[in-house]
Amino acid sequence: MAIVKMNYIEAITDEAHVDDMLMRGLGAGMLDAQEAVSVISEENGGQVLTIDNPYSEYCQSLKNFAHAVGFSFAEGKEPQHNYTEEEIQAFVEELNNAFGITSDAEHVLLTPDDEKALEALSVCGFEKIHACSYLNFGLGRLPRESFPKLSLYRENNFVHHRLHENKQYIWMVYVTSDSYMQEVEKIFSSLFFEKMEIPSIDVHRLLHEYEDKLNDVYAYCIKRRGIIANYRYIANFSGRYHLAGFIQANQVEAYKQSFGSLPVEFNVKTPHEVSEHQCPTLLKNNWFARPFEMFVEMYSLPQYTAFDPTFFFAITYCLLFGIMFGDMGQGIVLMILGFLLEKKGKLFGVIARCGIASTIFGFLFGSVFGFEHVLNPVHQGLFHVHEKLFEVMDNSNTMTLLIGALAIGAVLILASQLLNIFSKLHHQEWDELLFTPNGIAGFVFYGYILVAIVGTVLGNPLFTSKPMLLLFIGVPVLCFLLEEPLGNLVMGRQITPEEGWGGYVTQSIFEVLETLLSFVTNSMSYLRVGGFVLSHAGMMLVVMTLAEMMSNAPSHIGVVIFGNAFVMVLEGLVVGIQSLRLEYYEMFSRYYEGGGKKYTVSTIATE
Repeated sequence: MAIVKMNYIEAITDEAHVDDMLMRGLGAGMLDAQEAVSVISEENGGQVLTIDNPYSEYCQSLKNFAHAVGFSFAEGKEPQHNYTEEEIQAFVEELNNAFGITSDAEHVLLTPDDEKALEALSVCGFEKIHACSYLNFGLGRLPRESFPKLSLYRENNFVHHRLHENKQYIWMVYVTSDSYMQEVEKIFSSLFFEKMEIPSIDVHRLLHEYEDKLNDVYAYCIKRRGIIANYRYIANFSGRYHLAGFIQANQVEAYKQSFGSLPVEFNVKTPHEVSEHQCPTLLKNNWFARPFEMFVEMYSLPQYTAFDPTFFFAITYCLLFGIMFGDMGQGIVLMILGFLLEKKGKLFGVIARCGIASTIFGFLFGSVFGFEHVLNPVHQGLFHVHEKLFEVMDNSNTMTLLIGALAIGAVLILASQLLNIFSKLHHQEWDELLFTPNGIAGFVFYGYILVAIVGTVLGNPLFTSKPMLLLFIGVPVLCFLLEEPLGNLVMGRQITPEEGWGGYVTQSIFEVLETLLSFVTNSMSYLRVGGFVLSHAGMMLVVMTLAEMMSNAPSHIGVVIFGNAFVMVLEGLVVGIQSLRLEYYEMFSRYYEGGGKKYTVSTIATE
């Protein structure tokens, strides 16, 4: 129903506090920040705050190290210390030296089973194993079917120990002397032993020693990388650093307080004062219309200075859907399911509200899950009718239904034209207001035709007299024909069309013919409303006929339930799409332009 009021706000500080201002400004979760390039110009002498971001490289180096040694960083950790670039570089070099990692080293990726075997062997101490002078160790995995064959080599001079196993392999270590090393290796090779390198150091022990500092340095690099990545929002004006953007007007004070005691100055302006920046749009609607914002956003958000069409969209969409999907029982099911699942998405909220409309029109049509006569006593008591208020499938009502659909379409077209007139009046676009097919000229033309048709049906010749035709048909058509020069006249521009009178008149004649034809085709488009009423009733008639053909009760009930579910899914989807088509093509095209920018709260970038 409304667009949230916005303000343009600038936070200004000195070089020493620019990082804190940036983090608090974006961290407040209120600001739709403007890129610095859109704030500076040759006139104001501003500069973009540009700086190399070495912390991206530091983060990648630490990630490469973690990948090589199987370490996982703690996520979301706040750094406890600050580090200079020299300290970070020295720490990365220290890590690589301590763990024996070089830039050109090939690191073998270990499986979780490999890791478990190494952990079991680490009890002996990797440094001690490599320090042995006369003993040789072999670490690896052996296929399970080969393990029993080791008993055939009991006489050979080696011992082995099982470290870990799964369904396919057994991880083990064997020990032998230098004298028998080659012979033992041949034995294990013949048994398809897959050898692994024994690390020279205990990685797990070293990681435990470095874990705290490793997490802290990485968290600091992530933070600094994010700060520098967000420098694109900072504009430098002679040593004064500006963070600017749009904020909801009722959040201005809370935004200022989020900076605490930082030495920050603020400039607050209205969007009108900074017309060079496009103010973002944030829709604010009541509980009924709120889910339909998704359809408005799909088409295009309204500009900040325009009006929000969501409420009108919601009412007309539900009206069209309810008429075309008029079944009280199915409407109640849609309503219940929609409200139960509304928190999962706005689409379910739309379904719930369409279910309300379907329930209302289903009651008026006297239809409950395809049973067309269960509400007859209620209708007879409330409306004093012979059977029920309106029998959709009665042949005598078909023409009434189609004429009613045309009437609904005509009213909606007139309402769309009125919305366009009010919009153009608000923006003082006098040319669009007076002479266009969706302005006053179009409203008079189309409205008169409707009145003339009704008058002719009622036998009143007044509305088809020559003076009336000349005034309400001739004048509007002349406005359509001379739309551009008349518009130029009222707007104070040059009257002569850019392409000259000859080319303009020729083109304008065809455009007027197209406009007149569009009034007819747009009106006829609403016949689909009546058509889908008949379609829905016809599909339910088929379901009920099939159910009556079933002799036993379970089959009868099953057909009714399955048929209703099938019609609800198929017909509901088709009717929903057709209602959306009428909204977009027959109504939005008359009064709505869109072109708005979505209000998006800027967050602290991490890349």
